Amino acid sequence: MNFRSQRVSDLVAAICIPASCLMYLHLMLLGLHDQTPTTHAGPEETLSVVERGASFAAPVAAPSSSLAVPPPLNVTGGAREDLLLMTPILKCGATTMRNLLKALKNRNKFDLVISQPKRAELVHIPQRNLQHDLVGNVSSFTRPTALMQSFAYINFTSHQHQKPIHISLVRSPVERAISWFYHARAPFQLVERHNRFPDTKFPTRKFLKKDLETCLKDRRDKECRYVPGREFLGHTIEFFCGHDAFCPIFGDREGLHRAKQVVEKDFAVVGILEDWNKTMAVLEHYVPRYFKGATDIFHEKLQGDKIMLNENFYKPKVDPMAREFLNRNFTVENEFYDFLRQRLDQQYRALFAPTLSLEP
Repeated sequence: MNFRSQRVSDLVAAICIPASCLMYLHLMLLGLHDQTPTTHAGPEETLSVVERGASFAAPVAAPSSSLAVPPPLNVTGGAREDLLLMTPILKCGATTMRNLLKALKNRNKFDLVISQPKRAELVHIPQRNLQHDLVGNVSSFTRPTALMQSFAYINFTSHQHQKPIHISLVRSPVERAISWFYHARAPFQLVERHNRFPDTKFPTRKFLKKDLETCLKDRRDKECRYVPGREFLGHTIEFFCGHDAFCPIFGDREGLHRAKQVVEKDFAVVGILEDWNKTMAVLEHYVPRYFKGATDIFHEKLQGDKIMLNENFYKPKVDPMAREFLNRNFTVENEFYDFLRQRLDQQYRALFAPTLSLEP
């Protein structure tokens, strides 16, 4: 690989010197956007923040177009109408979705439960007894609730509980990997993490200055190495595959097959970050109990706001050769992404032609 040897990454390291000041400004702006007081309550009391919605009245009616869409594109029929489980995936628009749900909770009269940040998200949970406890905890909410918590798919019915309305949001696998790499070096993220966990040490200047091109050129650097056949916790397919031993294996085709099955059977909507307007339309029509008015709310309150959308001001342009080199190991992840994109497109088109053939 003949990547460029120099780039403006020194700016990132230089910015990190006054990072604390930037962080306090960042937090202040966030506080201005969200004036809703939070209270610790409910079954997720020690793990989550519960934000109460407006007083509950009659359920919000679903648009007729979504009611006309039959299975397999519409799988909300067997789910609890009063429980939405959003699986947030790092660097896949989770902050945008959180702020969108915050803006919708009073309008659509539901509570929003957001898991508190952890040092590391527990995505893979192979112990069935822990899965059972988690399912019971999630299922114990009695008021209409939207819950955001990052753990891989669990079959609720196998634990004797009715499944919630499952949704999630993904993005191009390579773009996610690039975003993840530079998110780890973003000054605001580093200071936010240090404020939450004061014993966390700031990374070295060498780490902050490292760019993706340099990382890819060094075969000994495992940070940007996505090797098929090896365990890599947190890749996109794992969130939908579940907790079997093959699910954390990056590029595993058995995991791909299982993830596709799970999505078709249990996920009401898996949105695509690159198809945001289509995602909003599908969410609004397939899950109106929580997303009625989502398109208007997004354009009125979130669009163009870099803080509310959690955009990384410090992510540089990436050499196309680096992106292409990284893409070589994402064959299976890309296949899953294409599958999800096709499904979202079918769900969208079905809104206008409910009897649309599912043949490609």
